[in-house]
Amino acid sequence: MSDFLPHPFWNFSLEIYAAEGVSGACLDLQERRGCDVNVLLFCCWLGASGRPTLSADRLRAILAEIGPWQAAIVQPLREVRRRLKDMPPEIADATRRRVADAELAAEHAEQLKLVGLYSPPSDRDRPVEKRLRAAIGNLGVYAVCLGVTPDEADRRAVAALLKGAFPALSAAEIDRAVGL
Repeated sequence: MSDFLPHPFWNFSLEIYAAEGVSGACLDLQERRGCDVNVLLFCCWLGASGRPTLSADRLRAILAEIGPWQAAIVQPLREVRRRLKDMPPEIADATRRRVADAELAAEHAEQLKLVGLYSPPSDRDRPVEKRLRAAIGNLGVYAVCLGVTPDEADRRAVAALLKGAFPALSAAEIDRAVGL
């Protein structure tokens, strides 16, 4: 990953995606609700870093900008990688690794595009509870943009994501904040 341009959002994403339960929660929301994992992480990063909550209009504009990249590049690479999983390892493993690397590079490029579209100054002195509310607000705006009414499974997945993004808060505080 050393050839990736460094960015705090990328570093944040790598860190929280590796936290317990986060990757599963992100993939669940991707599969069940059509969420873009990078946008989920972006919503959390904006809040966690003390940036303002997104408006629905702003997020719709962002989604319109990144949608073509996601549809033409990221999703096809993901599909190829998934198809290669079902093939005999002696035939497909090396190719699958290369496709996974290309998929990761495409995800990184999307993250840089997201930040280029919206990255107001951060406020790390903002109280963590307000940063959590901003992240929840951003995720709520994303649900609205997707036309999703969150259910219990969505709240559990969001709670897992936020526990990775806000490790200083207790699980109970995060569960209460998302309505669990």
